[in-house]
Formats: sequence, structure tokens, C-alpha cells
Amino acid sequence: MWRKWNAALVCVCGAMLLLLFGCALPQLLSTQKDLPPSETIGPTDGHVVLVASRSSEFKKTLVEKLIEAVVSAGMAQKTVGVGDLKEIEASEYDVIVVISTCLGWELDRDVQTFLNRQEKHTNIILVTTSASGGWLPDKGGRDFDAISSASKMTTADVVVRDVLSRINSRLHHAETNIRDGKHNTPP
Repeated sequence: MWRKWNAALVCVCGAMLLLLFGCALPQLLSTQKDLPPSETIGPTDGHVVLVASRSSEFKKTLVEKLIEAVVSAGMAQKTVGVGDLKEIEASEYDVIVVISTCLGWELDRDVQTFLNRQEKHTNIILVTTSASGGWLPDKGGRDFDAISSASKMTTADVVVRDVLSRINSRLHHAETNIRDGKHNTPP
């Protein structure tokens, strides 16, 4: 009789653990690599764009194309891995683009920690890849931009254009505030 109760207890406990930690399991088990850091110095009074990204062929392609466009527009860029966001203050950059993967229908934990540390989110653009390309993070009242994409090379140019459009929009908003005598970052 004890064996049946023990087996039932083990099954119930296993089911409870799966329910409690099931969605977090991919985050705990997945070891995502980061892109190596790089930097391109721009004009002293120019804009600086930070790109933080995990590593995959699709993400590498996005970052390369973004860096090329940002540098050709006369801006400085700095690239770091998502794991390095713990050392980044968003207020030190004009725009921050974070490229990561949705794991277990949640934001990457390093990205979530970064967002939670920031007082303002107006200069942050999140690009999140997922299997279907349709997952967007819950903004929770925060003012960051969010773009979703499947990791398909055929969509890389479209995603890059979307990110560049949002970078330009954020920078234009900041410049309007500067001309109006407001602080140099969007409210």
C-alpha cells in the first residue's frame, strides 16, 4: 500500500514542480552565447548606439547590418553581449538595441534584469526572436519599443529596416526635446 502512495506522491510532486518551474526550465537549461564586443568611434558630438546581442547566425547578420547602417550614418556604435547589460546604464547611450531570444514564453533573464534596473526605457528597442516570430514581451507600462521576428535569414533585411526606423524615430524625438529646451532624452 505504501508503494502506491509513494508513487502517487512522487507523481503529484513532479506535476507541481513542472507547473511551477516548467516555463522557467528553458531559461535555466539554455546556455546562450553572446556576440563578442566591438566599438566604432564616431564624432564627439554625435549619437551613440549600443547593440547588445546573443549569438546566432541570424543575430550576427542583424548586428552586422545594423552596425553598417549606424556607422554609415555617422554615429558611433558599441556592441556587447546581452550578459554585459548588467554593466550598462541606458542613460549613457542615445539608443540601445537589445537582440535576444524568447525562452519559455518569457524575456531573456538578463534582458529582464536590465529593464528592471532602468528608470526610463524610452531609448531602448528590444528585438526578440521566437519560433513563430510573433511573440512580444509584456511592456508592463514601460516605454520601450518591441520587435518580434523568427530567426529566418529571409527576414533579416526587413527587421533591420524596422530597427533603423525606430532608431531614427527615437533620435528625432530626442532632438526635438533638445531644441525645445527639454532634457536630452525623450521623457
